[in-house]
Amino acid sequence: MPNSIFFTLWRHRSLVLELTRREFSGRYRGSFGGIFWSFVQPLFLLTVYTIAFGVILKTRWGLAGGTADYALMLFAGLIVFNAFSECLSKSTTLIIDNPNFVKKVVFPLELLPVITVATALIHALIGMATWFLGYILLFGPPKTTAILFPLILLCFVPVLLGLGWLLSALGVIVRDVGQLTGMLSHTLLFLTPIFYSIEAAPPLLQKLLMLNPLTFVVEQLRLVLFYGQIPDLKGLAMYFVLASLFAWVSLVLFRRLRPTFADMV
Repeated sequence: MPNSIFFTLWRHRSLVLELTRREFSGRYRGSFGGIFWSFVQPLFLLTVYTIAFGVILKTRWGLAGGTADYALMLFAGLIVFNAFSECLSKSTTLIIDNPNFVKKVVFPLELLPVITVATALIHALIGMATWFLGYILLFGPPKTTAILFPLILLCFVPVLLGLGWLLSALGVIVRDVGQLTGMLSHTLLFLTPIFYSIEAAPPLLQKLLMLNPLTFVVEQLRLVLFYGQIPDLKGLAMYFVLASLFAWVSLVLFRRLRPTFADMV
């Protein structure tokens, strides 16, 4: 069962690439800025958050550093969160919004979440390019460990896939899932150490924050990007195994519920 998704993905790789391209470009079709908006939007949010927390509230990272340090730390966390939030918001209506794939076209529906995740990763990579540009302008050449950032994102991919399969299947049966995911997204924005350092939280709260699946990824990404340290390889391996297990269970549930989709969309 786990291997079959890779065989399916490989067999339909050309179609997946084309649909991913359409999904990415379709978001900006008809706008004057086009793909330029994929750079402007995260920078705009970064500016707003930096002014609110770094300038007005004078928040500092670990009670040290300046506004530039805070902005880059914040941006690194937002890259992870935005990828998660994009998959979270789109997955609940993924099957409902594509009735032709369900009823009229012979298409492996389990690949729809793969396309969503691929699009989110493209935006994450654009965010990473923007982060590197900002770091170079503010501090000079990045740390050599920064080249390890794809490893961090790779370990995060099974979480996004599992989320896509789980929510897209449940979203067909329980339409209220979309309302719940909106609340969850806003909650996790502040329960993930994005605007603050996890060390700034009380010890008990730190343990609770580590239960958040986003926290470990955010911390490891900052470790390689900003602190110039090797990530926790054992922790990443364990995270990847648990995330892959979650993805596999979600895929099994998706395939169990798939026969009911045509009657409910």
